[in-house]
Amino acid sequence: MTDRNCWDAKTYDEVSRLVQYRWGQQILEWRKWNGNEIVMDAGCGSGLLTKLLARRVPRGKVYAVDIDSNMIKQANSNLKDVENVEIVRSDISDVKLPTKLDVIFSNATLHWVHDHGKVFQHFWKMLKYDSSEPRQLLIQCGGYGNLRRILLLMRRVMELNEFNKYFTNMNQSWYFAKPDEATTLLRKIGYVYIKVHLHNDRVTLTNREIYSRFVKTVIMKPFLECLPDDETRNRFLEFFLDEVEKKSTSSKNSQTPWSLDYVRLNIIADKP
Repeated sequence: MTDRNCWDAKTYDEVSRLVQYRWGQQILEWRKWNGNEIVMDAGCGSGLLTKLLARRVPRGKVYAVDIDSNMIKQANSNLKDVENVEIVRSDISDVKLPTKLDVIFSNATLHWVHDHGKVFQHFWKMLKYDSSEPRQLLIQCGGYGNLRRILLLMRRVMELNEFNKYFTNMNQSWYFAKPDEATTLLRKIGYVYIKVHLHNDRVTLTNREIYSRFVKTVIMKPFLECLPDDETRNRFLEFFLDEVEKKSTSSKNSQTPWSLDYVRLNIIADKP
């Protein structure tokens, strides 16, 4: 992975506190923790939620896994004083750990993986067998319809003459699954007590500057990677922000332009 394709982990660490951190805190409440679980944080990013997980399992351990070298570096910095965490750089689809797991936690990661069946199958193998208590997936990611308004406006900018040549060979970066698709995959593998649903979560940011930093870092990464230099990337971002403002001005609704129309896919499933 080249530096250009790596995440801006330092900025992500700052802006994700506005949105992803809050989501992760909610996911932690889905389960009654015993305190001795062995957990994987699949797609740990900068490690903010890993630290909260580690507090939930003071007699257990958390494996913080991410494929991005910049995120791993930032996680090492954030988690340097947390004793019950081990950081692993790996693809979550085939990560190898020295022990089986009680819980696999993942927030805002799985939509970056196209083959959810492969991931769920690998997670199944990583969860413990023959346990007195079921082992569990706690996952939230982008779901069907996620960021529809933003992506529509972004495509308008991509089609401009200045930019369209750079996106001719771009592959879809995300897979925003439907609940029935995820449920079918999980059931086929053998998971039980499956709970999968979508929920809308509109997020409003304070102003253009904060919105710009967030969108550039969290959403636009795969699009900006297609552009040749920082000057072109900055122009693309400014065109997009102008589109957001124009759309808001022309809308009959008086909502702030600096909102994000998230749709989250929530997944809880047990391995018996």
